[in-house]
Amino acid sequence: MSQDRRTDRRSDASYWDRYTRARISRRTLLHGAATTAVAAGAIAIAGCSSSDSGAKSSGSPAVAATPPVQPEIVNGGGTPRRGGRFATANSATFGTFDPHLGIQVASAYFPRIYNVLLNQSATRPEWLFMDLAQSYETPDDTTYIFKIRPGVRIAPNDLGVPERDLDAEDVRVTLERIRTDSATTQYSFGKQHISSVSVSGDTVTVKTPEPYAWFLNRIGLFLNCIAPRELLAGDLSRLASKAAGAGPYRLVELTEGEHARFDANPNYYRTDEARGNTRLPYVDGLDVKVIYDRVTQRTAFQSGQIHMYWAAGLADAQGLGSGNAITNEPGFAYISMTMNPRRPPFDDPRVRRAISRAINRQEYVDRVYKGDARGDGVIAWSLGAYALGADELDRTYQPFNLDEAKQLVRQVGGIRLKMMYPAGTTIQEHGAHLPIFLGQMASAGIQVDQDPQSFAVWIGNYHEMNYDCSLALNQLYETPELPLLMHTKGGPFGDNSYIQGLGEPDIEAAVKKANTQLDVQARIQAVHDAQKVIYDKDPIMLPLVTPIDHYVYPAGVRNITTGIGTSNYLLNDFWLDG
Repeated sequence: MSQDRRTDRRSDASYWDRYTRARISRRTLLHGAATTAVAAGAIAIAGCSSSDSGAKSSGSPAVAATPPVQPEIVNGGGTPRRGGRFATANSATFGTFDPHLGIQVASAYFPRIYNVLLNQSATRPEWLFMDLAQSYETPDDTTYIFKIRPGVRIAPNDLGVPERDLDAEDVRVTLERIRTDSATTQYSFGKQHISSVSVSGDTVTVKTPEPYAWFLNRIGLFLNCIAPRELLAGDLSRLASKAAGAGPYRLVELTEGEHARFDANPNYYRTDEARGNTRLPYVDGLDVKVIYDRVTQRTAFQSGQIHMYWAAGLADAQGLGSGNAITNEPGFAYISMTMNPRRPPFDDPRVRRAISRAINRQEYVDRVYKGDARGDGVIAWSLGAYALGADELDRTYQPFNLDEAKQLVRQVGGIRLKMMYPAGTTIQEHGAHLPIFLGQMASAGIQVDQDPQSFAVWIGNYHEMNYDCSLALNQLYETPELPLLMHTKGGPFGDNSYIQGLGEPDIEAAVKKANTQLDVQARIQAVHDAQKVIYDKDPIMLPLVTPIDHYVYPAGVRNITTGIGTSNYLLNDFWLDG
């Protein structure tokens, strides 16, 4: 808890770890954690047409960058209008704008300031957005060769970074920082999955130690944005409040806890191919206010002060009037029942199964989210094709069956649990989930001794696996990788922190296969197979439900993109009618 980030022996792998070791205040924690999960919703509008978005990648096997499906467009049509500023609000402070250290709201703006090599949609893995990488090839299962796009020009800035094109050396310097600096948010990725980075002309070759299924997802995360090498030299503390990149916008003003201003980058390389190759972005900039209270945000939206409102639910969104545009986005975080199989009674699969059968996920959907959520399996529904179908889960793998739960309780001679949880937090609606869970366990005859803890104590005990079971918060999961690894002997980060699996050889083998399968269709099948093996052994982690997020825009915001998850934030062909 008190370790310095740079001397910690383990990789900085966890979202919660970052908060724990940063030792920020509880108020910041509650605001920041709740908001980072949806932070990019602050600017969650974009379009699907972009210059060179149909670039092909070559190599063996070849992977086409042309999206077989396009994002959905809400409030489209009409003639684009240039100008105006898009105003929005966040309910947390920004934190550092260092593109490889930021974890709070600032991280949602990294793809607006910087560039990723490419980005793969979490909800539609067949959809790729080629950004700084014009194409890529994979000559073998551990080699990725990225061809760098010419003309990706750095924005004007006051940090002394020249207005030049980004190049392959910028990529190398960025990736070397990520793989060698333990303070960076993606150090675990870099250390574990990048063995070397080399440059030849306009290409960058990245080697991985072994086949890694999620390499494209991870390399394209916003926390792996490519920064100019001049920016990463010298005093890096200056990046807390300043930036210099080649993205569509540039940070020109920041008052922490109050507001930020982003102006359009006059050097931005992308154009709107669908509309005569018009220069992007259409708007002059983004104005972001910090408004902690949702009611105040709603009022600001109604009075026209901001152009987007993250609604409390569909009813809240619809209550703002019929003339608005609403997008419905899947969430990527959830609350789960987490059990420590190294401690009784959770070393007995009948106990784990009794708890599973006592959980009625529809009750959380109805009571907590008023229908704006869906029940989760081992892999959350929001991960699309990777998740098992709802009917299959309800019928076969995790049915709500109170009679079976009661029978299992009797078989083991009664079940009594000591359950820790973070007390008094509104993160992920934890306070609303808790009484429902307690009621469901009581209905099955399962006794729960509650152990409420402060957030800091809870996360420390969670990290050290100092618990019997927990009603646990979870970070964002945009691939099946970590949820599957939670069921392995080493846990999600391979260091026996947070949660450990059963150590069953067939689970270990199935998860390994899923996490090293490069072909998308074969990977989907391997992820399905791994889930079924886990269910056969009775899972030690039971996710409950993941909500649907609703964003509301006035009719004047046109060409709003939805349907590709956080990949929306990379696209910039929306406009304001007036």
